[in-house]
This record gives sequence, structure tokens and C-alpha cells, in this order.
Amino acid sequence: MRIATLGPAGTFSEVAAGLYQPEEQHQIQLLDSLVSCLDAIGNDCDAAVVPIENLTEGFVSPVVDYLVQRPLHIQAEIRIPVGFQCLANSAQPQQIWAQFVAAGQCNQYLNGLGLPVIHTASNALSLDALLATEKPSAAVVPKHVNCPASLQILNSNIADNPRNETRFVVLSATSETPEFDKSTHWKSSLLLIDDNDHPGLLVDSLQVFAKQQINLTSIVSRPAGSQFGDYHFFIDFDGHLSEPGVAAALQELAKMNNIHWLGSYPAAAIGNQ
Repeated sequence: MRIATLGPAGTFSEVAAGLYQPEEQHQIQLLDSLVSCLDAIGNDCDAAVVPIENLTEGFVSPVVDYLVQRPLHIQAEIRIPVGFQCLANSAQPQQIWAQFVAAGQCNQYLNGLGLPVIHTASNALSLDALLATEKPSAAVVPKHVNCPASLQILNSNIADNPRNETRFVVLSATSETPEFDKSTHWKSSLLLIDDNDHPGLLVDSLQVFAKQQINLTSIVSRPAGSQFGDYHFFIDFDGHLSEPGVAAALQELAKMNNIHWLGSYPAAAIGNQ
């Protein structure tokens, strides 16, 4: 299987892609943007592993918005811890490189250093810049990256939230649903498309889940882009399409909404274990 994910080498996305079906020999293609990864599905690649939610930053809006426009399906989810370390070429650095998202997740540590922060487009570029300079400097680098021999670890855990993690999904153009197994914790996802808006639409939709005693694990609204007040809703919930309660809920929802079914898949624990 050819799997697209966000590069360059060493990204959390590459780590997540490597955890998907590790017993299989997948070919991982590293691309330069999330949209490129999503566009590759069904074309240059069979699937893509992309981040959809971070514990502290919330949902990844470009991925959710893309799912509104194109009928892709979630085959699996992967959760990995997101930690950062500070590497340096000197015990007293005068500047620090940090990818812009990483900088936001390590804000307290960076503020405490009081150094100029140079933002980069990726964590790999931050490390490359540090390795290329002779000026006393530092860089924010993912914890899973080994410290080069020419550098030192100033601090091995600099994230604001030590429990931070990111949830990735494996997306494909095929709609095959894994067979239901009672021993597995199943999750499902769908999109409610706002093309039949009326007062109480969201409340009515949520009551359908409550009626079937289905636990919602997340819900996020995204602007429809037509006018203020129009939204689409991405919803995750516990359960499998084959379960009677889930099937009944979807049948009821279809009477009041345009539904994009995204799939049922095994719920992942941290580290995908």
C-alpha cells in the first residue's frame, strides 16, 4: 500500500504512518502539505495518514473542511504522544528556532528563555538550521528525534502540556467497513452537512444519539462558507455501523440532515496500542 503523509522526514505524521499496520510493508510518501496528502488519495497513493485532532490545539480545520468536499472514508485512527526537547550547540544560546505550531505548544518554556524565536515551516528545518549555524543557538525538536553528536540536550521535556497527543486518521477512497467484533472498542464518524437548516436542527440531531444511548466523543462545527450562521458538524461517537442503535440513529438523522458517512473503525489508545 502506498501511504501519503506530511513530510519532511522525522515529522509526527511520519511516525504515525509507520504505526499503521506495522506488520505490513507499506510505501510511505512524504509530501509538503496536508492538501497534497489528501489530493493523493486514490491517485498517487492508496491512503493518507493525516492529523485530525490535537489534545491542546483542537481539530485540524483543513482536514475537516476537505472531508466536506470529497467523500473519503476513515479506515483507522492512530494516537501518538507529542513531546518536544530543546537541543543546542552551546550552553548559552542566543536564539532559538521553532516550527510555528511547536512554538505555540512550548510557549511557557520559550518565554522563560527570553531568546529571539525564529519560526520555521517544519521541525526538521529547525534542526537543520541549528546544525548549519556556528552562532550559539538552540532549536525546538520532537522528542523522538535523536540528538546529533554535535549538539546537547538543554531540556528533554519542554511542552506546556506533558500529556499532549495528536490523533491521526487513515483516509482512503474506499468505503469498506471492518467487520464488527464485540471484543473491539469501535468508533464512528460522520459529517452533518448544513443544507436543510432550521431552528433546533443541531439539538434535534444530538437527541437522536441520546435516544439510542450513543456516546458522542467529539463534535466540531465548521463554517459552511455560504453565510454567517451556516455550519457543518463533524461528529465522532462510540459504536459500529452494524450495531442496531447506530443503524437506527443514522436512519433517523438521514430524515433531517444530509449525512456524509465517514466510517467505523477500531478506537486507538495512546501509541496506537
